[in-house]
Amino acid sequence: SERRDTYVSDAQGFIALTQEPKFKLYADKSLLKDYKPSPSEATDEAATKAGQANFFAERILVHEACATAISKWATSRPNSMVVTIAPIPDVRFMGGMNGRVPRVCQHLNPTSLVNEEAVTTILLNPNARETLSESKFLRLEIGTAPNNWTYQTKIADYLWFSSMPKVNMIPRMMNEQ
Repeated sequence: SERRDTYVSDAQGFIALTQEPKFKLYADKSLLKDYKPSPSEATDEAATKAGQANFFAERILVHEACATAISKWATSRPNSMVVTIAPIPDVRFMGGMNGRVPRVCQHLNPTSLVNEEAVTTILLNPNARETLSESKFLRLEIGTAPNNWTYQTKIADYLWFSSMPKVNMIPRMMNEQ
């Protein structure tokens, strides 16, 4: 238990998260999209399902461990700012380590001010493929079907580009206020 706490400090929250409808949408529409079966799994349905389950378990454990490390560091330094560099698949649609940090911080310190608003996600030079778009446009959210509107989630808080992207790459402004 003590060893596990070094990488999963909020075991109950970690387990409960996987049952939440918003997380299930994220897992289906983002996390599992990165699973690629091996050549031997591709022809065996049972092997494909087992491989996908292993991929899912590995990714959520990595995300939880990263969120735990970030949160432990930040809660021991209340006035700090944490910057984490991570691959786009680990932070897109707010379901990876970035989406877990508020819960883990609250678990470590119930008076923590860290909430969803305190965590900012910036994607650097994203392309349509990395946002899981099936077109040339960036996909800006998941959960756009009427039955998922309650759980609709943006890709990130900000998109930053090294140079001006093609005008038609971004279908609309993300923050239209």
